[in-house]
Amino acid sequence: MSALVLTKPTIAANENLSKRLSGRILLQVQSHGEAWYVNTANYKKYYLGRPADAFDVMRNLGTGITNNDLSKFEIGIIEYDDNDNDSDGLANRFEQALGTDSENPDTDGDGHNDGVEIKNNYNPNGSGFLPVDNNFAENHLGKIFLQTEQNGESWYINPADKKRYYLGRPADAFAIMRELSLGIADENLSQIATGYLDAEDSQGCPSCQTKDEAAQALEAAANAIMLGSNSAAMSYFTTEMQKAIEYTMNFLDQEGKFTLGNIMLGAELSSSTEAEKTYSTEVYFSMGGYKVPINFYVQKQEDGSWLLANL
Repeated sequence: MSALVLTKPTIAANENLSKRLSGRILLQVQSHGEAWYVNTANYKKYYLGRPADAFDVMRNLGTGITNNDLSKFEIGIIEYDDNDNDSDGLANRFEQALGTDSENPDTDGDGHNDGVEIKNNYNPNGSGFLPVDNNFAENHLGKIFLQTEQNGESWYINPADKKRYYLGRPADAFAIMRELSLGIADENLSQIATGYLDAEDSQGCPSCQTKDEAAQALEAAANAIMLGSNSAAMSYFTTEMQKAIEYTMNFLDQEGKFTLGNIMLGAELSSSTEAEKTYSTEVYFSMGGYKVPINFYVQKQEDGSWLLANL
């Protein structure tokens, strides 16, 4: 994994940075290793917190693809946390996605191990080579595809090697996130706009339940605080709030962060305009025996994203 460090760019260079890193999985080398995916559709970064979060982001940002087009990509192999019954170097559920026999190391009976055939771009289910098309792959680097002709299996096209990697379970998505990531400095990461899962982004999942972007910003900030991720939490607040959030995260212990996150998650929309939404709740202080009203203000930014303006 290499670290990307650039000189401080102008606004125009920020746009170029987002486009240049489109489709990459970025790992914050100066923080706690938080990971982000830069969506190829809108050049925004999406936080990949826990394995389930990484899986949801990759599934929701996926687009449908036919088996014929999917076969044009080389197949990438990582170490999946699963049994390999036939000892051919391919995990059982990976073979299920590929259509090979997990109980037979040589599915097509040509005398060659399935794993060896895939590594060398041979067809493990028949004769000859896989129908790899590098020009086709070049036009789809960094994208996430869902197999529309099967069971919706999802695949990530790694820009570094043009290969497709299977996103089977949340743990698989998390493993791929770690193994194929590119290191990036916090200063550069902050110049890429933050995105949230919504109806517009969920191209491959039109039936997914989605939330308003402002509500998602509040929820994402709460989850980052509860996880103790300073840099991730700061990314969901306006520039003016950065120092205050950093101080708060360093001051609170884990219990305090968990409590604060829960308070934020308990807030409900109380007022709304095109530029600002207010989420309100009440906190009961047992020592004084009274409730204190708390408001969280989420404001729309020039780039269309929503960020918290207070805590």
